[in-house]
Amino acid sequence: MKRHDRALTVLAVVVVMLALGGATLAQDPVFEIQAPGGEAYYPVATPESATFTGSISIQQTAFPDGGSVPAETSGYSLGVAHDPAILSINTAITVVTSTSGEAVEFEVVNIYFDGVTQGVVYDFLLDWSLSLVVATPVLEIEYQLQAGVLTGATSSSSTTLNVVNTLGDPPVDNVMVVDGASVPAVPVDGTLILTPYEGSQFIRGDVTQNGSLDVADGIGVLNYLFLSTTTTCFNALDADDTGNVSISDAVRILCAVFCPGSPAPEGPYPGCGVDVATDGGSCNAFASCP
Repeated sequence: MKRHDRALTVLAVVVVMLALGGATLAQDPVFEIQAPGGEAYYPVATPESATFTGSISIQQTAFPDGGSVPAETSGYSLGVAHDPAILSINTAITVVTSTSGEAVEFEVVNIYFDGVTQGVVYDFLLDWSLSLVVATPVLEIEYQLQAGVLTGATSSSSTTLNVVNTLGDPPVDNVMVVDGASVPAVPVDGTLILTPYEGSQFIRGDVTQNGSLDVADGIGVLNYLFLSTTTTCFNALDADDTGNVSISDAVRILCAVFCPGSPAPEGPYPGCGVDVATDGGSCNAFASCP
């Protein structure tokens, strides 16, 4: 065989071996570190009075070699940044535990003006580990809205919470610990929608403003219609969110309480929120909401 032909043959064999070998190499599991997101409401005049609580979560999204056996993790580190002109952090609390509720043995949380970092080792003796096949909250953060750019705003805006490797000195990496080795995590940023409101947040259908829905709320609508009782939150009585209060709102509430399968009041329900519709409704004060 000619030297040139032999060289080509050897090269071809090497390429095939690399290709086959690459197909059989163990693939690292893939983990996502997911920043919080959602919607936060704030008073137009005093945005700095509003807070938003969200959790950073971790989830394994791919398994080695296309299998289904989850990787057991023994710790991790992460960092999540925010825009300091929009947000600050009040508290950041480690919430990850063992499946039996045992607290982690080592955790360090550092809060910065523009973000937060966390480092966790579950157990130094490796007595327990965690598989994270579903999104698992690991750090609960309370954000405080800032004054300034939000003051006087009349429409919703958004800000991004970024999973980053740049916070701290030295910077903290986003990694998982699996079998004693560090596995880089995939960052998943979160978006926080900021919605201004006037008056008070409320729970639709909760006429008595006690934080729950019961027969007294349906009766409260009837009393408003036929006995001329007053309310500090018209929107709470408008259970179907039509911009008007009628007997159908009382029926909607009573059926939600007593009729299986009947629809609940329109949003915001069952938690506090605001009415973004321009239907003439208002809520000046609501005892169970900020």
